[in-house]
Amino acid sequence: MEKIQALGNPYLYFDESVGRYYPEASMAAHLTGFVGRDEEANPLGRYGIEGALEDELRGRSKQSLVKTDALGYLLAGENYESENLDGRDVTLTIRRDIQNLAEESLAYGMEKYQADRGEIIIMESQTGKILAMASAPNYQQWQYPRYPTDILANPSVSRTYEPGSTFKVLTVSAGIDTGVITPETQCSRCSGPRVIGGYTIRTWDDTYHPNISMTEALEKSDNTAMMFVSDLLGTDRLLNYLQRFGIGQPLDIELQENSRPPFPTKVGPVETATISFGQGIVTNGLQLLRAINVIAHHGRMLEPILVEKVYDHQTQQEMQTPIKEGEQVVSAETAAAVTQMMIAAAAHGEAQWIASDRYNVAAKTGTSQVPDPQGGYKEDETIASFVGFAPASNPQFTMLVKLENTKSSPWAAETAAPLWYRIADKLMILMNIQPDK
Repeated sequence: MEKIQALGNPYLYFDESVGRYYPEASMAAHLTGFVGRDEEANPLGRYGIEGALEDELRGRSKQSLVKTDALGYLLAGENYESENLDGRDVTLTIRRDIQNLAEESLAYGMEKYQADRGEIIIMESQTGKILAMASAPNYQQWQYPRYPTDILANPSVSRTYEPGSTFKVLTVSAGIDTGVITPETQCSRCSGPRVIGGYTIRTWDDTYHPNISMTEALEKSDNTAMMFVSDLLGTDRLLNYLQRFGIGQPLDIELQENSRPPFPTKVGPVETATISFGQGIVTNGLQLLRAINVIAHHGRMLEPILVEKVYDHQTQQEMQTPIKEGEQVVSAETAAAVTQMMIAAAAHGEAQWIASDRYNVAAKTGTSQVPDPQGGYKEDETIASFVGFAPASNPQFTMLVKLENTKSSPWAAETAAPLWYRIADKLMILMNIQPDK
């Protein structure tokens, strides 16, 4: 550039422009977002962190302020010129090695289980820091105009779904915390299908277990047992606890497309029954992870954190994001009891074949149906998920694996669960976590 300028040719000049460089291809694209253009072709952060923290990251160009008289002549001494102000530096909680692990694992799982979409979110159980958030299909940020909006938006905060049996953890938590059940309580209404409001509700495999205990009910993912708990709780108490777990409540996180899933308002006996086992109510991936992490964090709400710190060049101050603890959703005793039930579900449930022999996992499978716009549910599509934390005796990470419309098998125990354990084995090494078995 200096050599060209030295030529002194008035017809050769440089036109400066601002752009964003993406050195690691599409890594964490749904997290970071991208820099696009507004209607006047000025750089503008879009989606993810870029969109949410546009004002923080942008900075300010040099500006001139002048005063004139009535005829438009400049007034001497009344001019002011500001300096360029650099945008703030934003450091995320994401660990590059764990983000790489999540993205590589998701690509592996998408291919192996022939899924249409997928999400993996990994969070530190005791701080709320997001260590990785991967989703597919992904996109190349510098080619964003080629992609539809639903690909650009981060599905972990923008795409809602019915969570299915993973929700049963919240139902039994509410039941134990209110005292209407204990882990040993036997279900007196689990000997067959339940008929409510003219609808017959069955277990997922149409098998029934009279007098099944609540722990066994979580192991077998028994829908009728969850209805039994909701009968004892009543609609109002069930919904109140779900809201305390953060279902239908906004996430305080720096992602532009962060949206608040709707919470049911008209809830009758049928809706109460289905909500107890995770159908007829929607959430998103990060909201569900936050709810399950309440159990890992001894019953207390912990808001997910994505921004580690922000550095201001003007003040030369660094602002660290504090841990965002919320209310005590359930007692520590309830959380401990539910943890043991989740350990049993992971060790003796449908996914027991993949359970680790080195560390205890507290987790739950979920295979949920997909609503049909024409009414009812689609016959040939499911959403498979596995969510939980490890080591169960001293939780260090909480993780959700979610796969949509898997073709190899519709069941979470055969798709999402083995992928969860595959990642967890490597996380134990990357995070230097000691086994608890």
